[in-house]
Amino acid sequence: MSKSGTTRKKILFIINPISGGRQQQKDSIVKLIEDHLDHTIYEYQFVQSASALHATELSKQAVIDQVDLVVAVGGDGSINQVARALIGTDTALGIIPAGSGNGLAHHLEIPTTTAEAVEIINRCKIKSIDSVNINDDVFFSVAGVGFDALVAKKYAQYGRRGFLPYFRIVTEMYPLYKPKKYIIKIDDRIINTRALMITLANSNQFGYNTVIAPTASLDDGLVDVCIVKKAPLIVIPLISHLVFTKKIDQSEYVTIIKASHVEIKCKKNRRINLDGESVKISRKLVINVNPRSIKVIVP
Repeated sequence: MSKSGTTRKKILFIINPISGGRQQQKDSIVKLIEDHLDHTIYEYQFVQSASALHATELSKQAVIDQVDLVVAVGGDGSINQVARALIGTDTALGIIPAGSGNGLAHHLEIPTTTAEAVEIINRCKIKSIDSVNINDDVFFSVAGVGFDALVAKKYAQYGRRGFLPYFRIVTEMYPLYKPKKYIIKIDDRIINTRALMITLANSNQFGYNTVIAPTASLDDGLVDVCIVKKAPLIVIPLISHLVFTKKIDQSEYVTIIKASHVEIKCKKNRRINLDGESVKISRKLVINVNPRSIKVIVP
């Protein structure tokens, strides 16, 4: 019971101990959370996830135990693992950014400093946002095939996290990458194209404030389909400027179409970037938006 005699909300913090490559900082994050969390509001517990599946199982059990709020302490991949068990439930998702890119947190304007992120949780303002099914999987921020999926695979293998390793992979691989053929069905429209990548954006960015879909909304019931052609190296500085100034939709190399249902076919089985994680996929992708299907704590 709180000092006022009212029942405190149950809150579970699920910590990914290796997100963002900063394992040594997780103990300090726990202390910061304890120091700034309003103990008169919350009855809290911390647990570390041992794997992606473990994080999802912990989140599922929290729903069964009628926990009011499950907080993912990690990056976009960690958020995905926790959030997928909360879809369609009364248990809300909280986010304490502790990854490298933190794309969903940036879109939601959740501060990347732990103390400020905890203050958002203390205020407990809840908003319902969309989730997006992709075949038998789900994402909340961004998914994509082509170049960005290959980058996600290499980044996972790199051994170091952060913007500089990510940037190095992109710059090393871009000149060598050959665009692939895709058949895209967007609602009732068929597009045959050769593209550098096709990004499915629920939020507006990959992370690091690299904005791929400037007008993407998390609660409009639509996903932004971003078809990106490979640009000559000479114009890459301009494109980079457009990405970081949220104007990439002005580029002649980018076409963005909003849709509630999308199908993508590629020539052979490939990989997909699923909220920053590299996942194997089949030749055909079927994408459907689940409007306002998960509750999230927002500023």
